[in-house]
Amino acid sequence: MSAAADRTPFARQAAGERGQALLESLLRCVNVGTALDTIRMHVEGLLAVTSISWQVDDERYCGTVCEPSEHTIPVALSLDDRPFGRLRLYSRRPVAEDELAQLREMLSVVAYPLRNLRMLEHALIAAEHDALTGLKNRRAFDLELKAVHARVARYGGQASLLMLDMTRFKAINDTYGHDVGDRALARVAEGLDRCLRETDSAYRLGGDEFVVILPETPSEGARRLGARVLDWFREHPLREPGGERVPLKARMGMAQFREGEDADDWFRRTDQALYGNAEPSGTNRRLDRLA
Repeated sequence: MSAAADRTPFARQAAGERGQALLESLLRCVNVGTALDTIRMHVEGLLAVTSISWQVDDERYCGTVCEPSEHTIPVALSLDDRPFGRLRLYSRRPVAEDELAQLREMLSVVAYPLRNLRMLEHALIAAEHDALTGLKNRRAFDLELKAVHARVARYGGQASLLMLDMTRFKAINDTYGHDVGDRALARVAEGLDRCLRETDSAYRLGGDEFVVILPETPSEGARRLGARVLDWFREHPLREPGGERVPLKARMGMAQFREGEDADDWFRRTDQALYGNAEPSGTNRRLDRLA
């Protein structure tokens, strides 16, 4: 049987039909990852493709299937006559010139759907992140808190919340200016990022208030993590260009999940623990208030 006769019916479609079928499928995709998977499945009618990725600017997206292969097929994309990244398809066998021509013609329709899905992902990320600190925002926290609460309430386990706010933050703004205050908030976010575990998640609620969700963490674990964060603040003050140290101080409140309590009450207890906790003196490490 000839190679042409061995091809699937999809591969024998006219080039315009192949591109149109792919485009219609891409219009039903919800993110870049599913779009890449869709492209791979359509291309399999032409080539033995094992996986696919897309590099655009400094971002790299990959499909969900990733199998080793010997042959890489790069396909440059363009959008409004400008370069728009490069697809890389990985195949079990080398591609012939006629197959490469068909592949490029088929993939000429993917740039606009990929652009739109990428813009959507960027918008969703921006909607859930604080622009100043890069942490997730209050909207994202509310969603994740409910998810963690529901999971622990149904399946058991332990979880804790840790809230903190910067003390004397107004004095930083008044003394050094709001630009230094912004840098202090970003420094807090850096400290949280350095101290938290991979499973923990930090959020900026607004102003100088932050909260951390600690899955599978009892109160003592939350206390230890809180002490580590305060130590980091003490050891890494903000430094002005002239060398002046701007100390970072915070107070904290923590609350462990309680069976039968809803998510709002859990958060409320954490908030009460925070504001019942006066600023520690001396070492800035006392963590007395747990609810």
